[in-house]
Amino acid sequence: MKEELQRKLAKGTPYFEHLGIEVVEIGEGYAKLQLNFEDHLTHPFGYFHGGAIASLADSTGVNAVLTLLREDEKIATLEMKINYFVPVKNVVVYAEGKVVHKGKRFAVADVDVKSMKGSLVAKAIVTCAIS
Repeated sequence: MKEELQRKLAKGTPYFEHLGIEVVEIGEGYAKLQLNFEDHLTHPFGYFHGGAIASLADSTGVNAVLTLLREDEKIATLEMKINYFVPVKNVVVYAEGKVVHKGKRFAVADVDVKSMKGSLVAKAIVTCAIS
């Protein structure tokens, strides 16, 4: 999928807008997205909610896979495994995803979520179905 179309899809996604997810960089088999810290994305102790971090990781993995698809192909996340390492607040976080496998019907992306200070916040594996 061409980068221009991919960025247009991202900007037109209500969920991205709701959370504040932004596409930073797109390359072949690679995507980098970021998420700004906002109070409505926190849990009761003021840290980023794990669901917001997971949404960023999932979106990044999907966008990395999209770079390898034809414009007529679609994908959906089948499964995601995520590990959280450190709680974060009051910082921007970003995720970098790299496709580690792409077949005809499935693709897998490896995603690192980091704070702008460089600490590894979470690690995810995102599996997508291709149709």
